[in-house]
Amino acid sequence: RRSRKSKKSAVADEDNAITAASDNEDTTPQNDEDGGGVDVAKPTDDEEKEKVEKVEKEEKNEEEGDEDAAEDGKKRKRKRKRKKKAADEAEDAPPTDADAAKIQDVEHTVFIEGLPFTSTEQQVRSFFVTHGCKDILQLRLPTWQDSGRLRGFGHVVFASQETRTLALSDEVNGKNMGNRYITVKEANAPKAGTTAGAVLGGQARDQPKGCKIVYVRNLPYEATEEQIEEAFKTCGKILEGGVRIARNHVNGQAKGFAYVEYKNEESALSAVQKAAKPFGLTVLKRPVFVDYDEGSMKGSFRGSEGKLWSKEHGDSNAGGRGR
Repeated sequence: RRSRKSKKSAVADEDNAITAASDNEDTTPQNDEDGGGVDVAKPTDDEEKEKVEKVEKEEKNEEEGDEDAAEDGKKRKRKRKRKKKAADEAEDAPPTDADAAKIQDVEHTVFIEGLPFTSTEQQVRSFFVTHGCKDILQLRLPTWQDSGRLRGFGHVVFASQETRTLALSDEVNGKNMGNRYITVKEANAPKAGTTAGAVLGGQARDQPKGCKIVYVRNLPYEATEEQIEEAFKTCGKILEGGVRIARNHVNGQAKGFAYVEYKNEESALSAVQKAAKPFGLTVLKRPVFVDYDEGSMKGSFRGSEGKLWSKEHGDSNAGGRGR
């Protein structure tokens, strides 16, 4: 009997345990997709408002940052423009008497050759500046008439003889520029009879009697009649159509020289004498050679538009004209 009673008690205890476990399962919160069985507290209105204000503040700061960056960019652009304008004004400004004398002085000038034909004047300038030759007064770099490209040689004038010495040294001479080695030599003295030669001791010849016409060479190929007249009218009144540029009869391109006819002899004399001074007469910043001309103009001479000069301006002043 005791054995049977013990078994019944054991079965009863087991049933009670199962019932208790079932009750525990029913009272346990069920897992869901959102909270995993944990209640999530909803934000209050104040917290939501604070969050919105924070986002708006961040967006405002970003906009202000963009505006500041744009303003800084505008300031930098204006600064670059001011620097460029100052550099252009400095380049356009006429040289001082001291600088003009140096420009004609071989002791401040070097001859360069070996320049890449595709290079520009600015690249040549940068080449010397990079190697410590910064005080450049003038670059004289001839170009081809048809393409406008550099011919590969030229002259560089420096403000100090120390810089010229540096340019002639191995620090610059023989250095590479655009896969070519640049040669820097001492410049030769100008030949007597040229404008620079007159400054170095040569004298302009006497004016022929009744001569009112001057011959001008070393002109930029792109120079127009108007630009030449603007430079030479400072010496006196020029006749209408008095500036005649020599051109290729096939393509009309300028040959680099021209003739200027004045109303009187005194103006022609003034032009020759002025050109004999350092940087006396320039066209598009280039010093030009000026001499008297005694020839007579050819009847076939044509202007820039290909028209015969005699038909356009008449023959009333043709006596004693240049070629």
